[in-house]
Amino acid sequence: MSKTDFNRKSFSLISLLASLFVYIGAVAIYFYANGWRVGDINQFFIKTGVVTVESEPFLATVYVDGAEKGRTPKSVSLPIGVYNISVYRSGYLEWKKSVEIKDEKSTPVYPWLIKEDIQGQEIFSLEGKNYINSWTSKYKDHTYFLINEYDAIGQKYLYSLYRFDLNTTFWDLNSNPRVVLTFESLEQPEVLLSLSPSGTLGVLTITTPDSTNSYLLDSSKILTLDQLSILNISAFSSYEMTWSKDNKYLMFESDSDLVSFDITKQTRYLLLKKSPESQYLWNTDEQGVFYKVETNTQNISENIHSYLLTVELMDGSSPKTLVQDLYFQTDTEYIKRYRDDTGSGKYAPFTNSPESTKSVGAIESFDVNQNAKGIYIQTETSSYWYNLDTKKYHLISSYPSQLVEISPDNNKLIFKDTSGYWVFTFFKEDGDHTTTIGAKKIDNLGKKVSNISWLSNFSYVIYSKETAVYISDKDGDNEARILDETNSLLYFDVTNSSNELITISLTGNINEELSDISIYLYSIH
Repeated sequence: MSKTDFNRKSFSLISLLASLFVYIGAVAIYFYANGWRVGDINQFFIKTGVVTVESEPFLATVYVDGAEKGRTPKSVSLPIGVYNISVYRSGYLEWKKSVEIKDEKSTPVYPWLIKEDIQGQEIFSLEGKNYINSWTSKYKDHTYFLINEYDAIGQKYLYSLYRFDLNTTFWDLNSNPRVVLTFESLEQPEVLLSLSPSGTLGVLTITTPDSTNSYLLDSSKILTLDQLSILNISAFSSYEMTWSKDNKYLMFESDSDLVSFDITKQTRYLLLKKSPESQYLWNTDEQGVFYKVETNTQNISENIHSYLLTVELMDGSSPKTLVQDLYFQTDTEYIKRYRDDTGSGKYAPFTNSPESTKSVGAIESFDVNQNAKGIYIQTETSSYWYNLDTKKYHLISSYPSQLVEISPDNNKLIFKDTSGYWVFTFFKEDGDHTTTIGAKKIDNLGKKVSNISWLSNFSYVIYSKETAVYISDKDGDNEARILDETNSLLYFDVTNSSNELITISLTGNINEELSDISIYLYSIH
């Protein structure tokens, strides 16, 4: 063989080996990118995924099945399967959770660590005062407490109404709490305060043996009683009064009608004229819209509850029909088949129709939330979520249940039934494999829980149980007891930053029959 032929064949062989190497490398890169890894002798190729741990605070140590993997934020490649992930940082309680790793997926985990030693600091106190009452706004942002003291020289009672703000801004130079109203009285009248949902406005009603007067309280100002606007609502003394969710109207309801009252213009609008034969359900929303559910007289059947959901402005103008396919079976046996259903189709969205057997029972209440783009519907047998965008329904619970609160991210809600508290997720981002549409029970809570609400991080909840305050994640895991002895508490909640717990407590002075009011701040995160 000539040298030229040898060189030609060598070059061909090298080219072939190079091409083969490139091909094998491309295949290896493809499999690596799709989660394949080289395993042991018993399983040469294995599928993997990634867990990404981002804790608050960061620089916490991550353990996977007890093996240290580094500090947060940390991503770890693992064979598919279920692992015990724990996160620890000195000074904080250990966070633990069972996490499933899926092939070709990155599974995010967001531990929110709670301090191990929680100490309280008194930030305000009133000693030896005659405590009258306290009121807290719907979203717990504002709390008011009323005290008085007797002026022996003037022979009169001096009243002070304090307002406390849970969350204050950096540029708010007002003291917190602060007195927002003072007034005097020769006797001790009955004082009631009905707060608007925002908590900044209220109807103050003062009743003496001789008279009853109602005032509009604007707590953004420091006022005396004679500076308040008197509300001309004496004609509604026998009505039940509530606030509209936009804080601009008072709602007065009786057995015969429903009236909205504009607090600025002091004008009234008739929204419903009732008849004894009909059922009336209504609600408002934060955008100033009035909703009512009424029987669909065009589709009356013995087998179907048929309704219309209509909307109009708070002055009764611009009426229109929002939802007309509100069909619910009268035969409650239909819902029982879903009570033992554990399949994935239980919470699948469905289009309602007179033939649908998934929607059952007469409607008892509803709540429209434009921010969450949905309607919570509670019937005598079950509850549902109606998506305003897709026009489809989800079964929330196949048992009688009650809406507690929609989460700050408007993707889920807490509801309660006879078995306890649940989280129902009605929206998730495309491609999010860590979230499932449907209901999941908050484990470990039991039935003695009260005052449950979301933290602003929308993955954790705070609640009281027996005589203590707890925080856990939305699955009920990582429950932490953050405060004991709540019997004397008037109020507690966590700030928007979720870093601090605020409490207002009342302790009595047995000798003088007076009370001490204290506000404490606890650093919990």
